[in-house]
Amino acid sequence: MSPGSAMSKAETFRLLQYFGRQMGLYSQVVVAIALVICLSMATLGYWVNAYIGEVEVESAADADAVYMNIILEPLLRGVERHGTVPPEVEAQLDLLLDRYAQDSDIEAAAIWWQDGTVAYSTDKRLMGRRMSSAQLDAAFAGRVVAEMMQNLTDHGSRRQARMGQPLLEVYVPLRAAETGAVTAVGEFYRNAAELQAQMQRVAARIWGVVGLTTALMLVLLLLTATRARRIVRAQQDELHRRLTISQQLARQNADLRQAAETAKLDAIKANEDLLNRIGADLHDGPLQLLGLIVLRLSGLSPGQAEDAAAAREREKTAELAARTMQELRHLAYGLSIPELEGLTVPEALSLAISRHESQTGTAVARQWGDLPEQLSDPAKTCLYRIVQESLNNAFRHAGGKGQRVRAAMRDGEVELTIGDAGPGLPPESRQGDKGDNGQPGLGLPGLARRLQTLGGRLEVASQPGQGTTVTARLPVEAEARLLHIGG
Repeated sequence: MSPGSAMSKAETFRLLQYFGRQMGLYSQVVVAIALVICLSMATLGYWVNAYIGEVEVESAADADAVYMNIILEPLLRGVERHGTVPPEVEAQLDLLLDRYAQDSDIEAAAIWWQDGTVAYSTDKRLMGRRMSSAQLDAAFAGRVVAEMMQNLTDHGSRRQARMGQPLLEVYVPLRAAETGAVTAVGEFYRNAAELQAQMQRVAARIWGVVGLTTALMLVLLLLTATRARRIVRAQQDELHRRLTISQQLARQNADLRQAAETAKLDAIKANEDLLNRIGADLHDGPLQLLGLIVLRLSGLSPGQAEDAAAAREREKTAELAARTMQELRHLAYGLSIPELEGLTVPEALSLAISRHESQTGTAVARQWGDLPEQLSDPAKTCLYRIVQESLNNAFRHAGGKGQRVRAAMRDGEVELTIGDAGPGLPPESRQGDKGDNGQPGLGLPGLARRLQTLGGRLEVASQPGQGTTVTARLPVEAEARLLHIGG
Protein backbone atom coordinates (compact mmCIF):
# COMPACT_ATOMS: atom_id res chain seq x y z
CA MET A 1 0.00 0.00 0.00
CA SER A 2 1.47 3.35 -1.03
CA PRO A 3 1.75 6.31 1.42
CA GLY A 4 -0.62 8.31 -0.77
CA SER A 5 -3.36 5.73 -0.55
CA ALA A 6 -2.83 5.35 3.21
CA MET A 7 -3.08 9.11 3.64
CA SER A 8 -6.21 9.15 1.50
CA LYS A 9 -7.87 6.47 3.64
CA ALA A 10 -6.88 8.31 6.82
CA GLU A 11 -8.36 11.54 5.51
CA THR A 12 -11.53 9.72 4.48
CA PHE A 13 -11.83 8.21 7.95
CA ARG A 14 -11.35 11.63 9.58
CA LEU A 15 -13.93 13.11 7.22
CA LEU A 16 -16.45 10.39 8.19
CA GLN A 17 -15.71 11.05 11.86
CA TYR A 18 -16.32 14.77 11.31
CA PHE A 19 -19.68 14.18 9.61
CA GLY A 20 -20.59 11.67 12.35
CA ARG A 21 -19.98 14.31 15.00
CA GLN A 22 -21.95 16.90 13.04
CA MET A 23 -24.98 14.64 12.72
CA GLY A 24 -27.31 14.26 15.63
CA LEU A 25 -28.38 10.98 17.15
CA TYR A 26 -31.53 10.92 15.01
CA SER A 27 -29.55 11.30 11.76
CA GLN A 28 -26.94 8.75 12.83
CA VAL A 29 -29.61 6.13 13.59
CA VAL A 30 -31.48 6.77 10.33
CA VAL A 31 -28.27 6.58 8.24
CA ALA A 32 -27.13 3.41 10.03
CA ILE A 33 -30.48 1.66 9.50
CA ALA A 34 -30.61 2.85 5.87
CA LEU A 35 -27.13 1.42 5.23
CA VAL A 36 -28.13 -1.90 6.80
CA ILE A 37 -31.27 -2.04 4.64
CA CYS A 38 -29.36 -1.19 1.45
CA LEU A 39 -26.60 -3.73 2.13
CA SER A 40 -29.13 -6.41 3.05
CA MET A 41 -31.26 -5.81 -0.04
CA ALA A 42 -28.15 -5.68 -2.29
CA THR A 43 -26.99 -9.01 -0.87
CA LEU A 44 -30.46 -10.47 -1.33
CA GLY A 45 -30.69 -9.19 -4.92
CA TYR A 46 -27.25 -10.58 -5.79
CA TRP A 47 -28.08 -13.97 -4.28
CA VAL A 48 -31.49 -14.21 -5.99
CA ASN A 49 -30.05 -13.10 -9.33
CA ALA A 50 -27.22 -15.65 -9.11
CA TYR A 51 -29.60 -18.41 -8.08
CA ILE A 52 -32.05 -17.71 -10.91
CA GLY A 53 -29.14 -17.52 -13.40
CA GLU A 54 -27.93 -20.93 -12.28
CA VAL A 55 -31.43 -22.33 -12.56
CA GLU A 56 -31.84 -20.97 -16.10
CA VAL A 57 -28.47 -22.36 -17.21
CA GLU A 58 -29.24 -25.77 -15.67
CA SER A 59 -32.70 -25.81 -17.25
CA ALA A 60 -31.27 -25.04 -20.69
CA ALA A 61 -28.55 -27.65 -20.23
CA ASP A 62 -31.02 -30.31 -19.08
CA ALA A 63 -33.22 -29.68 -22.13
CA ASP A 64 -30.22 -29.95 -24.45
CA ALA A 65 -29.03 -33.08 -22.63
CA VAL A 66 -32.33 -34.89 -23.22
CA TYR A 67 -32.28 -33.95 -26.91
CA MET A 68 -28.62 -34.99 -27.37
CA ASN A 69 -29.24 -38.34 -25.69
CA ILE A 70 -32.11 -38.98 -28.09
CA ILE A 71 -30.14 -38.19 -31.29
CA LEU A 72 -26.64 -39.42 -30.33
CA GLU A 73 -27.25 -42.61 -28.39
CA PRO A 74 -28.76 -44.60 -31.38
CA LEU A 75 -25.72 -43.76 -33.56
CA LEU A 76 -23.29 -45.06 -30.95
CA ARG A 77 -24.95 -48.45 -30.44
CA GLY A 78 -22.57 -51.26 -31.28
CA VAL A 79 -19.57 -48.94 -31.55
CA GLU A 80 -16.52 -50.06 -29.60
CA ARG A 81 -15.79 -47.74 -26.66
CA HIS A 82 -12.13 -47.12 -27.52
CA GLY A 83 -10.30 -45.21 -30.20
CA THR A 84 -12.22 -43.05 -32.63
CA VAL A 85 -15.63 -43.78 -34.05
CA PRO A 86 -15.81 -45.62 -37.46
CA PRO A 87 -15.79 -43.36 -40.54
CA GLU A 88 -19.40 -44.12 -41.43
CA VAL A 89 -20.51 -43.16 -37.88
CA GLU A 90 -18.37 -40.03 -38.08
CA ALA A 91 -20.06 -39.04 -41.34
CA GLN A 92 -23.53 -39.59 -39.84
CA LEU A 93 -22.57 -37.50 -36.80
CA ASP A 94 -21.23 -34.69 -39.00
CA LEU A 95 -24.45 -34.62 -41.02
CA LEU A 96 -26.66 -34.80 -37.92
CA LEU A 97 -24.80 -32.11 -35.98
CA ASP A 98 -24.69 -29.88 -39.05
CA ARG A 99 -28.48 -30.01 -39.31
CA TYR A 100 -28.89 -29.56 -35.56
CA ALA A 101 -26.43 -26.64 -35.49
CA GLN A 102 -28.60 -24.68 -37.92
CA ASP A 103 -31.57 -24.97 -35.58
CA SER A 104 -29.86 -24.64 -32.19
CA ASP A 105 -26.70 -22.60 -32.87
CA ILE A 106 -24.28 -25.43 -32.02
CA GLU A 107 -20.76 -24.05 -32.43
CA ALA A 108 -18.78 -27.21 -31.67
CA ALA A 109 -19.27 -30.75 -30.37
CA ALA A 110 -17.23 -33.73 -29.15
CA ILE A 111 -17.79 -37.28 -27.84
CA TRP A 112 -15.56 -38.78 -25.16
CA TRP A 113 -14.97 -42.37 -24.12
CA GLN A 114 -14.54 -43.19 -20.48
CA ASP A 115 -10.75 -43.53 -20.84
CA GLY A 116 -10.55 -39.83 -21.84
CA THR A 117 -10.22 -40.46 -25.59
CA VAL A 118 -11.88 -37.96 -27.93
CA ALA A 119 -13.91 -40.41 -30.05
CA TYR A 120 -15.48 -37.68 -32.19
CA SER A 121 -15.15 -33.90 -32.59
CA THR A 122 -16.26 -31.29 -35.05
CA ASP A 123 -12.62 -30.17 -34.83
CA LYS A 124 -10.96 -33.17 -36.46
CA ARG A 125 -7.58 -32.28 -34.99
CA LEU A 126 -8.80 -33.35 -31.55
CA MET A 127 -9.97 -36.85 -32.50
CA GLY A 128 -7.93 -39.61 -30.90
CA ARG A 129 -6.41 -37.42 -28.22
CA ARG A 130 -6.71 -38.23 -24.55
CA MET A 131 -7.67 -35.50 -22.13
CA SER A 132 -9.21 -35.14 -18.68
CA SER A 133 -11.04 -32.43 -16.77
CA ALA A 134 -13.18 -32.03 -13.69
CA GLN A 135 -16.25 -31.39 -15.84
CA LEU A 136 -15.60 -34.63 -17.76
CA ASP A 137 -15.27 -36.62 -14.57
CA ALA A 138 -18.52 -35.12 -13.23
CA ALA A 139 -20.33 -36.04 -16.46
CA PHE A 140 -19.12 -39.66 -16.32
CA ALA A 141 -20.46 -39.65 -12.75
CA GLY A 142 -23.93 -39.03 -14.22
CA ARG A 143 -24.31 -35.25 -13.81
CA VAL A 144 -25.07 -32.72 -16.52
CA VAL A 145 -22.41 -29.97 -16.29
CA ALA A 146 -23.09 -26.53 -17.81
CA GLU A 147 -21.02 -23.34 -17.74
CA MET A 148 -21.29 -19.92 -19.40
CA MET A 149 -18.09 -18.77 -21.13
CA GLN A 150 -16.89 -16.29 -23.72
CA ASN A 151 -14.48 -18.47 -25.76
CA LEU A 152 -14.21 -22.01 -27.08
CA THR A 153 -11.49 -23.92 -25.23
CA ASP A 154 -9.94 -27.31 -25.49
CA HIS A 155 -9.69 -27.55 -21.72
CA GLY A 156 -7.22 -24.74 -21.28
CA SER A 157 -5.98 -23.95 -24.81
CA ARG A 158 -7.84 -21.29 -26.72
CA ARG A 159 -8.49 -22.37 -30.26
CA GLN A 160 -11.27 -20.13 -31.51
CA ALA A 161 -12.07 -16.52 -30.63
CA ARG A 162 -15.77 -15.68 -30.39
CA MET A 163 -15.52 -11.86 -30.46
CA GLY A 164 -17.37 -11.51 -27.18
CA GLN A 165 -20.22 -13.90 -28.06
CA PRO A 166 -21.28 -15.89 -24.97
CA LEU A 167 -21.26 -19.72 -25.18
CA LEU A 168 -22.96 -22.37 -23.12
CA GLU A 169 -20.60 -25.32 -22.57
CA VAL A 170 -22.53 -28.50 -21.73
CA TYR A 171 -21.23 -31.98 -20.76
CA VAL A 172 -23.97 -34.59 -21.27
CA PRO A 173 -23.68 -38.15 -19.93
CA LEU A 174 -24.71 -40.59 -22.74
CA ARG A 175 -26.36 -43.69 -21.28
CA ALA A 176 -26.86 -47.14 -22.81
CA ALA A 177 -30.52 -47.78 -23.57
CA GLU A 178 -30.40 -51.34 -22.22
CA THR A 179 -28.54 -50.77 -18.92
CA GLY A 180 -28.77 -47.00 -18.32
CA ALA A 181 -25.06 -46.91 -17.58
CA VAL A 182 -22.97 -43.92 -18.74
CA THR A 183 -20.83 -45.20 -21.63
CA ALA A 184 -19.77 -41.86 -23.18
CA VAL A 185 -19.96 -38.11 -22.65
CA GLY A 186 -21.07 -35.60 -25.24
CA GLU A 187 -19.61 -32.11 -25.09
CA PHE A 188 -21.01 -29.27 -27.12
CA TYR A 189 -20.86 -25.47 -27.20
CA ARG A 190 -24.01 -23.53 -27.98
CA ASN A 191 -24.40 -19.86 -28.79
CA ALA A 192 -25.90 -18.43 -25.55
CA ALA A 193 -26.53 -14.87 -26.65
CA GLU A 194 -30.29 -15.30 -26.41
CA LEU A 195 -29.98 -17.12 -23.07
CA GLN A 196 -27.73 -14.36 -21.71
CA ALA A 197 -30.15 -11.68 -22.93
CA GLN A 198 -33.00 -13.50 -21.18
CA MET A 199 -30.91 -13.73 -17.99
CA GLN A 200 -30.15 -10.02 -18.20
CA ARG A 201 -33.84 -9.21 -18.57
CA VAL A 202 -34.65 -11.37 -15.53
CA ALA A 203 -31.80 -9.74 -13.59
CA ALA A 204 -33.10 -6.29 -14.51
CA ARG A 205 -36.54 -7.23 -13.21
CA ILE A 206 -35.05 -8.66 -10.04
CA TRP A 207 -32.96 -5.55 -9.38
CA GLY A 208 -35.96 -3.39 -10.20
CA VAL A 209 -38.06 -5.21 -7.60
CA VAL A 210 -35.20 -5.06 -5.09
CA GLY A 211 -34.65 -1.36 -5.76
CA LEU A 212 -38.36 -0.55 -5.47
CA THR A 213 -38.65 -2.60 -2.27
CA THR A 214 -35.56 -0.89 -0.85
CA ALA A 215 -36.96 2.54 -1.74
CA LEU A 216 -40.29 1.71 -0.08
CA MET A 217 -38.49 0.44 3.02
CA LEU A 218 -36.36 3.60 3.18
CA VAL A 219 -39.44 5.80 2.78
CA LEU A 220 -41.19 3.80 5.52
CA LEU A 221 -38.07 4.10 7.68
CA LEU A 222 -37.97 7.85 7.12
CA LEU A 223 -41.67 8.26 7.94
CA THR A 224 -41.39 6.05 11.02
CA ALA A 225 -38.23 7.79 12.21
CA THR A 226 -39.76 11.24 11.63
CA ARG A 227 -42.89 10.29 13.56
CA ALA A 228 -40.78 8.77 16.34
CA ARG A 229 -38.69 11.94 16.41
CA ARG A 230 -41.81 14.06 16.79
CA ILE A 231 -43.05 11.81 19.59
CA VAL A 232 -39.67 11.92 21.34
CA ARG A 233 -39.51 15.69 21.01
CA ALA A 234 -43.06 16.02 22.35
CA GLN A 235 -42.16 13.76 25.27
CA GLN A 236 -38.96 15.73 25.86
CA ASP A 237 -40.91 18.98 25.87
CA GLU A 238 -43.44 17.46 28.28
CA LEU A 239 -40.67 16.15 30.53
CA HIS A 240 -38.96 19.54 30.40
CA ARG A 241 -42.24 21.24 31.30
CA ARG A 242 -42.83 18.85 34.18
CA LEU A 243 -39.22 19.23 35.29
CA THR A 244 -39.63 23.00 35.28
CA ILE A 245 -42.82 22.69 37.33
CA SER A 246 -41.12 20.24 39.70
CA GLN A 247 -38.19 22.61 40.13
CA GLN A 248 -40.56 25.48 40.80
CA LEU A 249 -42.45 23.37 43.35
CA ALA A 250 -39.15 22.30 44.89
CA ARG A 251 -38.09 25.92 45.23
CA GLN A 252 -41.49 26.81 46.71
CA ASN A 253 -41.25 23.86 49.12
CA ALA A 254 -37.73 24.95 50.07
CA ASP A 255 -38.98 28.49 50.67
CA LEU A 256 -41.93 27.18 52.70
CA ARG A 257 -39.64 24.86 54.66
CA GLN A 258 -37.28 27.72 55.38
CA ALA A 259 -40.22 29.92 56.36
CA ALA A 260 -41.50 27.15 58.65
CA GLU A 261 -38.06 26.73 60.22
CA THR A 262 -37.81 30.47 60.67
CA ALA A 263 -41.28 30.54 62.21
CA LYS A 264 -40.25 27.75 64.60
CA LEU A 265 -37.16 29.65 65.61
CA ASP A 266 -39.21 32.82 66.05
CA ALA A 267 -41.76 30.91 68.14
CA ILE A 268 -39.03 29.43 70.32
CA LYS A 269 -37.42 32.85 70.75
CA ALA A 270 -40.78 34.49 71.46
CA ASN A 271 -41.59 31.79 74.03
CA GLU A 272 -38.21 32.23 75.69
CA ASP A 273 -38.62 36.01 75.70
CA LEU A 274 -42.06 35.59 77.27
CA LEU A 275 -40.67 33.33 79.98
CA ASN A 276 -37.84 35.76 80.69
CA ARG A 277 -40.29 38.67 80.79
CA ILE A 278 -42.60 36.77 83.16
CA GLY A 279 -39.63 35.96 85.40
CA ALA A 280 -38.50 39.58 85.34
CA ASP A 281 -42.02 40.83 86.06
CA LEU A 282 -42.33 38.44 89.00
CA HIS A 283 -39.01 39.65 90.35
CA ASP A 284 -39.70 43.31 89.86
CA GLY A 285 -43.38 43.31 90.82
CA PRO A 286 -44.91 40.76 93.26
CA LEU A 287 -41.54 39.83 94.79
CA GLN A 288 -40.77 43.46 95.65
CA LEU A 289 -44.22 44.01 97.14
CA LEU A 290 -44.02 40.79 99.15
CA GLY A 291 -40.57 41.78 100.37
CA LEU A 292 -41.92 45.12 101.54
CA ILE A 293 -44.82 43.38 103.33
CA VAL A 294 -42.43 40.99 105.09
CA LEU A 295 -40.19 43.84 106.15
CA ARG A 296 -43.13 45.85 107.50
CA LEU A 297 -44.61 42.89 109.34
CA SER A 298 -41.26 41.92 110.76
CA GLY A 299 -40.39 45.51 111.74
CA LEU A 300 -43.54 46.22 113.72
CA SER A 301 -42.99 46.24 117.52
CA PRO A 302 -45.74 44.86 119.79
CA GLY A 303 -47.97 47.62 121.14
CA GLN A 304 -50.16 47.79 124.20
CA ALA A 305 -53.26 47.50 122.16
CA GLU A 306 -52.02 44.30 120.48
CA ASP A 307 -52.77 41.19 122.44
CA ALA A 308 -50.84 37.94 122.22
CA ALA A 309 -53.22 36.36 119.70
CA ALA A 310 -52.84 39.25 117.29
CA ALA A 311 -49.06 39.07 117.63
CA ARG A 312 -49.04 35.35 116.77
CA GLU A 313 -51.29 35.99 113.79
CA ARG A 314 -48.98 38.74 112.58
CA GLU A 315 -45.96 36.41 112.84
CA LYS A 316 -47.77 33.66 110.91
CA THR A 317 -48.72 36.18 108.21
CA ALA A 318 -45.10 37.34 107.94
CA GLU A 319 -43.89 33.69 107.69
CA LEU A 320 -46.48 32.88 105.00
CA ALA A 321 -45.49 35.99 103.03
CA ALA A 322 -41.80 34.95 103.28
CA ARG A 323 -42.58 31.43 102.01
CA THR A 324 -44.66 32.88 99.18
CA MET A 325 -41.82 35.21 98.26
CA GLN A 326 -39.35 32.28 98.24
CA GLU A 327 -41.61 30.23 95.96
CA LEU A 328 -42.04 33.15 93.59
CA ARG A 329 -38.27 33.72 93.61
CA HIS A 330 -37.69 30.07 92.66
CA LEU A 331 -40.32 30.32 89.92
CA ALA A 332 -38.81 33.53 88.53
CA TYR A 333 -35.35 31.93 88.70
CA GLY A 334 -36.57 28.94 86.70
CA LEU A 335 -38.39 30.96 84.07
CA SER A 336 -35.56 33.35 83.27
CA ILE A 337 -32.15 32.23 82.02
CA PRO A 338 -28.94 34.20 81.51
CA GLU A 339 -27.74 35.36 78.09
CA LEU A 340 -26.19 32.38 76.23
CA GLU A 341 -25.07 34.17 73.07
CA GLY A 342 -21.33 33.74 72.50
CA LEU A 343 -21.05 30.73 74.86
CA THR A 344 -19.90 27.33 73.65
CA VAL A 345 -22.02 24.25 74.31
CA PRO A 346 -19.95 23.08 77.32
CA GLU A 347 -19.99 26.62 78.73
CA ALA A 348 -23.79 26.87 78.44
CA LEU A 349 -24.30 23.47 80.07
CA SER A 350 -21.78 24.28 82.81
CA LEU A 351 -23.64 27.52 83.51
CA ALA A 352 -26.91 25.61 84.06
CA ILE A 353 -25.11 23.16 86.37
CA SER A 354 -23.40 25.92 88.35
CA ARG A 355 -26.65 27.82 88.92
CA HIS A 356 -28.32 24.58 90.06
CA GLU A 357 -25.47 23.83 92.48
CA SER A 358 -25.61 27.41 93.82
CA GLN A 359 -29.36 27.29 94.33
CA THR A 360 -29.61 23.79 95.84
CA GLY A 361 -26.23 23.38 97.50
CA THR A 362 -25.72 19.98 95.82
CA ALA A 363 -22.91 18.69 93.62
CA VAL A 364 -23.28 17.60 89.96
CA ALA A 365 -20.70 15.46 88.11
CA ARG A 366 -20.04 16.56 84.53
CA GLN A 367 -18.25 15.00 81.55
CA TRP A 368 -17.85 16.55 78.08
CA GLY A 369 -16.80 14.70 74.93
CA ASP A 370 -16.26 16.03 71.42
CA LEU A 371 -18.94 18.64 70.77
CA PRO A 372 -19.57 20.98 67.81
CA GLU A 373 -17.89 24.35 68.09
CA GLN A 374 -21.13 26.25 67.58
CA LEU A 375 -24.87 25.66 67.93
CA SER A 376 -27.74 28.03 67.37
CA ASP A 377 -29.08 30.02 70.30
CA PRO A 378 -32.42 28.11 70.29
CA ALA A 379 -30.52 24.82 70.46
CA LYS A 380 -28.28 25.98 73.32
CA THR A 381 -31.33 27.37 75.14
CA CYS A 382 -33.18 24.06 74.70
CA LEU A 383 -30.21 22.02 76.00
CA TYR A 384 -29.86 24.49 78.89
CA ARG A 385 -33.55 24.05 79.77
CA ILE A 386 -33.28 20.25 79.62
CA VAL A 387 -30.34 20.27 82.04
CA GLN A 388 -32.15 22.76 84.30
CA GLU A 389 -35.45 20.83 84.41
CA SER A 390 -33.80 17.40 84.73
CA LEU A 391 -31.56 18.53 87.62
CA ASN A 392 -34.55 20.18 89.31
CA ASN A 393 -36.40 16.84 89.10
CA ALA A 394 -33.30 15.04 90.39
CA PHE A 395 -33.18 17.42 93.37
CA ARG A 396 -36.92 17.11 94.08
CA HIS A 397 -37.18 13.31 93.79
CA ALA A 398 -33.64 12.09 94.52
CA GLY A 399 -32.47 14.82 96.90
CA GLY A 400 -29.58 15.56 94.53
CA LYS A 401 -28.11 12.07 94.97
CA GLY A 402 -25.83 10.90 92.18
CA GLN A 403 -26.51 13.85 89.89
CA ARG A 404 -24.48 13.64 86.66
CA VAL A 405 -24.45 15.31 83.22
CA ARG A 406 -22.64 13.96 80.14
CA ALA A 407 -22.55 15.38 76.60
CA ALA A 408 -20.79 14.07 73.49
CA MET A 409 -21.19 13.48 69.74
CA ARG A 410 -22.58 10.07 68.75
CA ASP A 411 -23.60 9.02 65.19
CA GLY A 412 -23.86 12.62 63.97
CA GLU A 413 -25.95 13.75 66.96
CA VAL A 414 -25.32 15.73 70.12
CA GLU A 415 -26.20 13.29 72.89
CA LEU A 416 -26.96 14.89 76.28
CA THR A 417 -27.55 12.58 79.29
CA ILE A 418 -28.73 13.69 82.75
CA GLY A 419 -29.09 11.06 85.47
CA ASP A 420 -29.45 10.54 89.23
CA ALA A 421 -29.33 7.70 91.74
CA GLY A 422 -32.69 8.36 93.37
CA PRO A 423 -35.81 6.24 93.77
CA GLY A 424 -37.03 6.97 90.24
CA LEU A 425 -39.27 9.62 88.69
CA PRO A 426 -43.03 9.34 89.34
CA PRO A 427 -45.16 8.91 86.20
CA GLU A 428 -46.96 12.18 86.83
CA SER A 429 -43.66 14.05 86.78
CA ARG A 430 -42.71 12.36 83.49
CA GLN A 431 -46.01 13.12 81.78
CA GLY A 432 -47.22 16.38 83.30
CA ASP A 433 -46.09 19.98 83.08
CA LYS A 434 -46.05 20.64 86.87
CA GLY A 435 -43.47 20.03 89.59
CA ASP A 436 -44.09 18.29 92.88
CA ASN A 437 -45.13 21.56 94.45
CA GLY A 438 -47.98 21.99 91.98
CA GLN A 439 -46.52 25.16 90.51
CA PRO A 440 -46.48 25.55 86.74
CA GLY A 441 -43.16 24.63 85.12
CA LEU A 442 -41.70 23.79 81.71
CA GLY A 443 -41.92 20.03 82.35
CA LEU A 444 -40.19 17.27 80.35
CA PRO A 445 -43.05 16.84 77.83
CA GLY A 446 -42.86 20.54 76.98
CA LEU A 447 -39.10 20.29 76.55
CA ALA A 448 -39.56 17.17 74.40
CA ARG A 449 -41.88 19.09 72.07
CA ARG A 450 -39.41 21.96 71.88
CA LEU A 451 -36.55 19.54 71.08
CA GLN A 452 -38.68 17.81 68.45
CA THR A 453 -39.24 21.20 66.81
CA LEU A 454 -35.46 21.43 66.42
CA GLY A 455 -35.31 17.97 64.83
CA GLY A 456 -34.27 16.11 67.98
CA ARG A 457 -35.91 13.72 70.44
CA LEU A 458 -36.08 13.23 74.22
CA GLU A 459 -36.16 9.91 76.08
CA VAL A 460 -36.80 9.34 79.79
CA ALA A 461 -35.83 6.03 81.41
CA SER A 462 -36.80 5.51 85.06
CA GLN A 463 -37.27 2.38 87.16
CA PRO A 464 -38.24 2.28 90.84
CA GLY A 465 -35.12 2.25 93.02
CA GLN A 466 -32.76 2.57 90.01
CA GLY A 467 -32.77 6.30 89.42
CA THR A 468 -33.78 8.30 86.37
CA THR A 469 -31.93 8.98 83.12
CA VAL A 470 -32.99 11.70 80.66
CA THR A 471 -31.38 11.48 77.19
CA ALA A 472 -31.68 14.26 74.59
CA ARG A 473 -30.42 13.79 71.01
CA LEU A 474 -30.07 16.67 68.53
CA PRO A 475 -28.93 15.93 64.92
CA VAL A 476 -26.06 18.20 63.93
CA GLU A 477 -27.23 18.31 60.28
CA ALA A 478 -30.67 19.66 61.23
CA GLU A 479 -29.03 22.01 63.71
CA ALA A 480 -26.62 23.31 61.04
CA ARG A 481 -29.62 24.11 58.83
CA LEU A 482 -31.29 25.99 61.67
CA LEU A 483 -28.05 27.80 62.42
CA HIS A 484 -27.87 28.88 58.75
CA ILE A 485 -31.50 30.07 58.83
CA GLY A 486 -31.00 31.85 62.11
CA GLY A 487 -27.83 33.53 60.80
